[in-house]
Amino acid sequence: MKGWVICGILLGNVILQSSLFPFIQIYGVQPDSLAVLVVSFALLAGNPTSAVVGFFGGLLQDILYGQGVGIYALQYMLAGYIVGLVYGKVFADKMLVCMFFVVLTVFFRELLVFIQLFFTGLDVSLYKALLTVILPEIAYTLLITPLTYFLMRRLYRYRFMNRRWHFGS
Repeated sequence: MKGWVICGILLGNVILQSSLFPFIQIYGVQPDSLAVLVVSFALLAGNPTSAVVGFFGGLLQDILYGQGVGIYALQYMLAGYIVGLVYGKVFADKMLVCMFFVVLTVFFRELLVFIQLFFTGLDVSLYKALLTVILPEIAYTLLITPLTYFLMRRLYRYRFMNRRWHFGS
């Protein structure tokens, strides 16, 4: 049941990102709702759930928006795994904790995009990217974080969502 709910959340996120978010862009920047979901799963469920959600959510974005398959999947999976390492070590009920990790996740992901652009030979200024893309995206993503995290916390009150995934024997 937990897997189907997570699939539904990821599918709903992709639909929201492709249908609603292009209309609410501000200067070409839209919120990164998948980063909020990955951080929410990392704080509420830990690893491997957050890494799996990051991988499959990123893979959906790769298939729909990306030029190469695997770029977003790797970024979100790494972010989910790294934030998932703090599961049980921080007080996950506080909104500021989630917002802090969302800022780190979006910054980390955008930094990986910048590094990728650098190695592909595009001349991009880090200062300009920081001012025109990274900071506005962080601010815009923080606007949707409270509602998303509130809904995810409510979802994790149900018993079926608290079962842990175990891989291997």
